[in-house]
Amino acid sequence: MIEPISEIQKRQVEAATATYIKVASGLYERKFDPIPVHFDLRGKCAGMYEIKGKSKRIRYNPWLFAKYYEESLSNTVIHEVAHYLVDCIYGLRRVKPHGREWKSIMTDFGAPPKATGDYDLTGIPMRQYERFAYKCGCRTHQLTSVRHKRIVQRGYQYRCQYCHSFIESDRAANG
Repeated sequence: MIEPISEIQKRQVEAATATYIKVASGLYERKFDPIPVHFDLRGKCAGMYEIKGKSKRIRYNPWLFAKYYEESLSNTVIHEVAHYLVDCIYGLRRVKPHGREWKSIMTDFGAPPKATGDYDLTGIPMRQYERFAYKCGCRTHQLTSVRHKRIVQRGYQYRCQYCHSFIESDRAANG
């Protein structure tokens, strides 16, 4: 099992985050407020820009940073700061998460506008979700308990990305 990054490394990540925000202030000739940084992300995501109400923060995965420290410090930090800057400059209502605005900011930083990392997750703690069988017109899907609850409790509907038909519970399909 991988150990999370050290306190010293956390301070380095926080400093890199602040540095990119400061660089952006010069690039775009406006002041951007500092943003809280937390190291509480788990699973396969290295970083996340999160908004809850009026609260904004950047969350990093301390285990993925430990396994891929240099790459995460140079790529993930810029990636998440770019999301924060898109929110500050454009707002999030009419922009795609990795759309042209985000790509433009990544390019301005001199970073490749790559949307996701490709990580070997061996040794990284992962949440284990119960899976539920759902069918569509072409296959069986294994949905996590999160999506299953959204369907059952909130009436969400999902389409298969291959045949575009709605997926439904395997029990409903057989019932």
